[in-house]
Amino acid sequence: MNSLLHTREAFLKAASRVLVGPTDNLDLCLLAMVVGGHVLLEGFPGTAKTLMAKTLARLTDARFARVQFTPDLLPADIVGTVIYNQAKAAFEVRPGPVFTDVLLADEINRSPAKTQAALLEAMEERQVTLDGLGRRLSDRFTVLATQNPIEMEGTFPLPEAELDRFLMKLEVDYLSIEGEQQLARMVDQGFDAHAPDIALGDPLITAASLAEIRAEVARVTVSDEVITYLTAVVQATRQAPELSVGASSRATVALVRLAKARAASLGRDFAEPDDVKELCLPVLRHRVLRRPEAEMQGLGEREVIERVLGRVPVPR
Repeated sequence: MNSLLHTREAFLKAASRVLVGPTDNLDLCLLAMVVGGHVLLEGFPGTAKTLMAKTLARLTDARFARVQFTPDLLPADIVGTVIYNQAKAAFEVRPGPVFTDVLLADEINRSPAKTQAALLEAMEERQVTLDGLGRRLSDRFTVLATQNPIEMEGTFPLPEAELDRFLMKLEVDYLSIEGEQQLARMVDQGFDAHAPDIALGDPLITAASLAEIRAEVARVTVSDEVITYLTAVVQATRQAPELSVGASSRATVALVRLAKARAASLGRDFAEPDDVKELCLPVLRHRVLRRPEAEMQGLGEREVIERVLGRVPVPR
């Protein structure tokens, strides 16, 4: 079980040439691609979310597309449209930017619900319907969507059903003072975040090797004890006094798939309870709703999930 372990180590080492600070979020984005999921990145502008997406695409030899979500963006601007070609005297499909491998949906909450919903079929089914026909997307299709945690004016909050389609929600924070200094030195030495390919080098994961990695992850076993623990955590979110809405069964599916991927990335062919614990925050935080009383007490997503985990015995 060394394929994903060694690939992950090389992947994070290469990424550190352009990304300053911890690589935990990029690591989780890689696992999301491995298990075929999508990620919501929440962070302030200028925290390298776009660079993270470009790094993932470059190192996995994936096609990259970026859509800037705005109030006037239409569903056809995302999935494509059918146009009449006068030269050929026939209608033809003009594919949209979803026909790629890594799609950066920048500031996804700046477009109204109808446009946001254009991504739902693509994210869930890996296909879009154009001209009455379902058209398959890449089996590496991964959406990295971004949103600003404090900017509310002119935004359209993602509904719970759409949030549930994201495998994980990750917080992208500001750099530490040491990280800021490292970034300044890199820029002084000529680093350009708009052209990271030279610094990153050649891709480390191809379409063929990704298929091998996915087969490796599929072979990871999850014991009955871990399954019992995992499902107890999800059930506990539905009974937590701090929450008005608990996690859906998609959370269970996400935890199983990601626990297997995390185990493989650490060189194991079996999942452990710690794999589940480490993944609970990014998997659950956007799938639960805090009660007003919990918010008034200053309990954030992290604190609530930690309380839920504290109520569920960890198997030995």
